[in-house]
Amino acid sequence: VLGRVARSSLLLTEVLAELSVRGTHLHVALRSEEHNIAFRNRLQDRVRADRLSLYQGADLHEKMLVGDDWVMKGSMNFTWNGVQKNEESIDFTFNKAAASFERLELRTRWIETG
Repeated sequence: VLGRVARSSLLLTEVLAELSVRGTHLHVALRSEEHNIAFRNRLQDRVRADRLSLYQGADLHEKMLVGDDWVMKGSMNFTWNGVQKNEESIDFTFNKAAASFERLELRTRWIETG
């Protein structure tokens, strides 16, 4: 799927950047913490400004990725420790209606309230 960027280890920013190259507009919400600021800066370096919208929430803790017809959410941080080391949970739903619902919720929460 990732073609030329495929390898055994990828940073989340690399995957998101590749999605943006393929036409995806990214909406990313983060807490303002040092490691998130570094992530945000890497993302801004890799993704065109017209394909990236960033939001901040002081109490944000949920972890979620939403596509056209899938949702991935749970306690897992999208980090090496979250994926490889820590005991975490993640639910993956392949359902267009569920993805539409989550996108609407996120739009109401982040995009329309700006």
